[in-house]
Amino acid sequence: MALYFLVALQDSAPAFKEALSSKIEAANLYTIEEGKWIVESPAVTSKDFADSLGAVTTQSPFIVVPVTAYFGRTQPDLWEWLAAKIAAKSLAAV
Repeated sequence: MALYFLVALQDSAPAFKEALSSKIEAANLYTIEEGKWIVESPAVTSKDFADSLGAVTTQSPFIVVPVTAYFGRTQPDLWEWLAAKIAAKSLAAV
């Protein structure tokens, strides 16, 4: 599983929110704020992840970036969510 940072651009947040809620399990989705999510997905590349969301990616502007490391200042539960996902990924690789 990989982590991706998805940003809905312009006014596309509602369309992406709907696509994510129908295709991604809640445990694999962290909403940072409206239009910004970190998503855990089995997709191998950013394009594969975007393609897995369906037609929304052909109709709405967005950016997807793989999360390979992180740093910053934000709410503690985001750090906990990221740490848990990365730890689970490390354990699965063993």
